[in-house]
Amino acid sequence: MLALKASFNNLVLLTALAVSSTASAGNNSTELSVAQIQLKDLRTSQSSVSYHSQKPTVLMFFQPDCSWCKKQGKIITQLVSECGNRVHFTLVGDKGSKRQLKRELRHFSETIPSQQSTQLFARKSGGVKGFPTTLVLDTQGHVLAKRRGFTDEAMLRKLTNELSQGECALQ
Repeated sequence: MLALKASFNNLVLLTALAVSSTASAGNNSTELSVAQIQLKDLRTSQSSVSYHSQKPTVLMFFQPDCSWCKKQGKIITQLVSECGNRVHFTLVGDKGSKRQLKRELRHFSETIPSQQSTQLFARKSGGVKGFPTTLVLDTQGHVLAKRRGFTDEAMLRKLTNELSQGECALQ
């Protein structure tokens, strides 16, 4: 468990470097990317990409009846109110019908965009083997970091602080 946390800490630091860097590394066919993949919004049925073109995105995969997803969703709701202007947050439902996923949305804030995953999206993001799974995406939809399992509040706060380049103060 400690090795996993240390690994995610390193990913957070690499993410901060990648997001703040203006240099672009050429196209690498093996990199994980969800660029241009349209997902349907669970609340409106409109299609859009899961990332924001102006700020980094923290994306959480959730599934029906996932208690850890609900706990992490509460933390994300707090972070949206504190850091939503600097970091984009989104939820992506998987492993359930649209009806089941829509029903699960009652556990999450209405201010957080929520979409339904597709097989293509899950594959291009590196696969989802456990819930919640948290991804960090850059402004082009490239996966900068990925973590399977619950991410506690301290780690998510540190992540958003790094992604916002210190503008989302740690509390």
